[in-house]
Amino acid sequence: MSQGSFHNYIVPGLDVLISDPSFLTPDKKTKPKAKTLIIPSFYVYRLLDFYNEQTNRGESARELTEILGEIFEEVNQSGGKTYVFKNGMRLEFRDFPENPTFRGFSKSTAEKYTSSKFHAIAIAKVLQEEFGKNEVAIMTGSDQLAMPAAFNSIDIARVNPDVYTGRVKVDFPDDLASLWWTKHAIPVDVWNEVFPDHPLIINQYVELIFSQSGQVDSTFQNIGRFNGEAIVPLRTTKIDNPAFSKVRPKTPGQAMLFDALLAPVEELPIVVISGTFGTGKTFCTVATGLAQVLNNRYEQIFVCPRDGALGREIGFLKGDKLEKILPQAAPILDNLGSVLRLVDIKPKKLPGENGKEMPLKAMVEDFQKRYFEFEPVIYMGGRSIENSFMIYDEFQDMERGQARALLSRIGNNSKIVILGDPSQTTNPHLNKTSNGLSYSASKLAGDPLAAVISFDKTREVVRSVAAKHIAERLTH
Repeated sequence: MSQGSFHNYIVPGLDVLISDPSFLTPDKKTKPKAKTLIIPSFYVYRLLDFYNEQTNRGESARELTEILGEIFEEVNQSGGKTYVFKNGMRLEFRDFPENPTFRGFSKSTAEKYTSSKFHAIAIAKVLQEEFGKNEVAIMTGSDQLAMPAAFNSIDIARVNPDVYTGRVKVDFPDDLASLWWTKHAIPVDVWNEVFPDHPLIINQYVELIFSQSGQVDSTFQNIGRFNGEAIVPLRTTKIDNPAFSKVRPKTPGQAMLFDALLAPVEELPIVVISGTFGTGKTFCTVATGLAQVLNNRYEQIFVCPRDGALGREIGFLKGDKLEKILPQAAPILDNLGSVLRLVDIKPKKLPGENGKEMPLKAMVEDFQKRYFEFEPVIYMGGRSIENSFMIYDEFQDMERGQARALLSRIGNNSKIVILGDPSQTTNPHLNKTSNGLSYSASKLAGDPLAAVISFDKTREVVRSVAAKHIAERLTH
């Protein structure tokens, strides 16, 4: 298998096209995936099978049909057989070979002819015979295609093998350290000279490691953010509310997250957070959101948790709308309780209890009613959420169309925060790269109004010693 080597001929799996139709509309700046893309002609007919589905797959099929229609029209007008993208990559279509020969295939099993996976493998085998084994690969994010491809000795080019994390960690030359400590900036031309193979993009975070110390400063003063012209210090890692003095970042990832979450909404209204369990992504989000509501920066915290039916009807559940959605909002409320344990907010007194302090559970319910609004995914259509700190949790289970629709709900003076763990996708139609969280991260990378932040899956687990141990042993 190949995770990063270049192949002259690549056969993309249908899953690649379905997960992101823009794969077939690269611009001039997009790095070519191969010299030539070879698409099985059978894909055209499979897309027509999906066309009328009211699903993410159906939406993609309709978009791909339009794109391919324009490609076919241009190819027919030119009288050729090959289409050339704006970035120079070529596109060709191939039919299923008359006498397919590959392992695990039986002519008597006629239904296999209707599988896009078998078409991709058969055509890749023919290409290997024509151009050589090392020249051809199948590109996919699906193990259902990757496994039989490997079984047939076909190289595999994984989709987005290097997922954008929003951060980079480098050993910085000590002779240039003065730029950081005195000028509080590292100009982009200096960075490009020292690290020519690692260009930065706007709002990418940088951990600078100087050999004298060998590690990032515990106060996170060695962490910067690229603003397009230079790496500059973080805006802030401290909540501007004395009641929250005990709520501070514990890891480099949390320091970056505080910087993004506390940034003025006019400067940074979109934050994408990816991380495994126990890294504190939800805690930091709830804490900074609540502090800013109490500081009157926002009117409320607006929460849209993933409902149990993944955005489908929830009317069969008992209770009113809030009662239906609160079980799915438990992670938010649990973290609200954790925040309230730390902050110096004088508890309200229980009515009629002669000064008896309100217990934590009652405080959580009180803060929920006063500062939070919860809305199921199914009810978000047409809404415009203004003056709010918006939280979308478990975004890895959102489909591409849902992600676009939900992100577009942001109104004036609102900050939208989407978070989740790509490795915990439970939607059977999605994988680590096609889910709404990864899709949003890849599309918003480098956007001046967005920050993408990923946590180290083991180094930055802070929930407990046991949780860190589990992350190290049971995740991969």
